[in-house]
Amino acid sequence: MFLQKNNTKFIKSYFMNLAFNLANIHNNMTGVNPSVGCLVCKNDKILSYGVTGIGGSPHAEYSALVNLKKNNNLDCYVSLEPCHHQGKNPPCTKSIVNKNVKNFYYSETDNDSRVQGKGLEFLQNNKIKINKINNLFKSNFYKSYNDFNKNYLPKVYAKIATSKNYYSFIKNRPQITNIYSKKLTHILRSEINAILIGVNTHNKDNPLLNCRINGLAHLSPVRFIIDPNLRINKNSQLIMTAKKIKTYIFYSDKNNNKINYLKNKNIYPIYLPLNKNKHIDCKEILVIIGLLGYKNVLIEGGYNTIKNFIDLNLIDIFYFFKNDEIVNKKSSHSFKNIYMTLKKRFKNNKIIQQVYLKNNTLTVFQK
Repeated sequence: MFLQKNNTKFIKSYFMNLAFNLANIHNNMTGVNPSVGCLVCKNDKILSYGVTGIGGSPHAEYSALVNLKKNNNLDCYVSLEPCHHQGKNPPCTKSIVNKNVKNFYYSETDNDSRVQGKGLEFLQNNKIKINKINNLFKSNFYKSYNDFNKNYLPKVYAKIATSKNYYSFIKNRPQITNIYSKKLTHILRSEINAILIGVNTHNKDNPLLNCRINGLAHLSPVRFIIDPNLRINKNSQLIMTAKKIKTYIFYSDKNNNKINYLKNKNIYPIYLPLNKNKHIDCKEILVIIGLLGYKNVLIEGGYNTIKNFIDLNLIDIFYFFKNDEIVNKKSSHSFKNIYMTLKKRFKNNKIIQQVYLKNNTLTVFQK
């Protein structure tokens, strides 16, 4: 690809925008690592490109540079400052230096304490010219990643599906939403790191909480269950599939027999004491999830779990699916109070999206 040289600033901004477009391909699919896009050019011709691999490896810079022969006067465009530490992947800075990159263009510094300017400093010390390009179209692309690095708390999503009159169960029907809403839910699961439910929902619904869309099953999130008294159904689908999908249980009851049983089933029990309200503290749950390296979590129920997180104003984005049917009021909890709380709590912000899915409506609230 060649571009006219009469507008150098435009050309460089164009390449940086392409780097962000590459990063967006695997956004929310790279585990604890950020999704990064990288372009390698010479004389405004693209020679190679890379994006962070699914799960976080390999890194974008390595993918873009590994098959290139040593060259001179290379330009490298990367959406985020390159890493300069040895982890599961080698430092990207060394790959950049080893390939004789002359000009390095980046958009954002990495606020991970292991990086924070060290990558740029290393490149500069190796006589590579550093250039910052602000990308106005993607200015918030790394916001969740940066927020996580500041407080190590995951971004919290929640999802509810109800009837038109705000009840969550329709008799003789396993699910209240239609096929379009279900597919959106599975896509959402593929884009987050962890999923959380309470034990009542677990025992009532016996869910798998995985992603059941062809080609995306490998992106199923890890699973967390809040079960203070270890009442979990021992033969549930979650327990039977824990060897394939990592599964954690937050508990307070020190029943060694139950704990040992769960461990033998590949479950990871995490002890947390009850608070003064006789609940496991929601904030402590988020702290643990963050310390385990998960940057975001989706809460899928049930009523009490979601209400506890809402009452503490811990939910960042809320997906509210609503069917257009009216059901028997005795069928389940009413979620109307939760819906009204969402409208009130988010009134100074906005409903960021409203989607009509045949006989379902999805409303997305955001802080």
